[in-house]
Amino acid sequence: MTSLHADEAFLGHYQFSHDPFAPRVPGFKFFPAQRKPVLGQLPHLARYSQLLLLVTGPLGSGKTLLRQALVASTNKDAVLSVVISARTAADETSLLRQVAQGLSINQASLEAILTKVAQLAITGQDVYLMVDDAEQLQDSALEVLLLLASGTNEGRLHVFLFGEPSLLPRLEVFSEGEERFHAIELQPYSEEETRDYLAQRLEGAGQGIELISNALLVDIHEQSEGWPGAINQVARDALIEAMLANRGA
Repeated sequence: MTSLHADEAFLGHYQFSHDPFAPRVPGFKFFPAQRKPVLGQLPHLARYSQLLLLVTGPLGSGKTLLRQALVASTNKDAVLSVVISARTAADETSLLRQVAQGLSINQASLEAILTKVAQLAITGQDVYLMVDDAEQLQDSALEVLLLLASGTNEGRLHVFLFGEPSLLPRLEVFSEGEERFHAIELQPYSEEETRDYLAQRLEGAGQGIELISNALLVDIHEQSEGWPGAINQVARDALIEAMLANRGA
């Protein structure tokens, strides 16, 4: 059975309107458990501190979805959001070039960027610089981001890094004992939150949580350790296994 046929069989067997466990699904609603407080904290910390903000968690912990929710929740008149990925901007030069592009300026230098940010501040507009896959940043790029976050008296960027926990000790080295960044570590879901997360995913695809028995829920939670990316994978594998067993019976 080809992958496409397997997917069609999976959707048909459970009468799903789409794969409920795909990373991106139609009409997906941001799941608030353990993440909504962080979403509220980030703009508050950005406004009232001059610290670089780091959101950490392992692969599949929901960092990118949180970043997307942060962009969606900002007032577009008051905040200019610049989103880049360290996959394509790992070094200082690439980083500055992409930030300059996001600000629609030609000169890709620290000074030119901070000058533009100061000009925007006069008009009442803040700049949110969000970096996905931030663990891939080189040291030189991290140093530049810390400088952009501290800024000048006239203006500074609100810098948000979304990356794996390996970033923490690296930033601590650059901070040299000073308070230059604030880290928020994403937490895994509890068993009850795992159930609610699965319910939201299944209901979005036209089914309900009754597809997942209590015993299977416990198994999914234990195997995934409560991380949403792993919950999706383990739940999908379990339902496919149940479908194949049912067909073979």
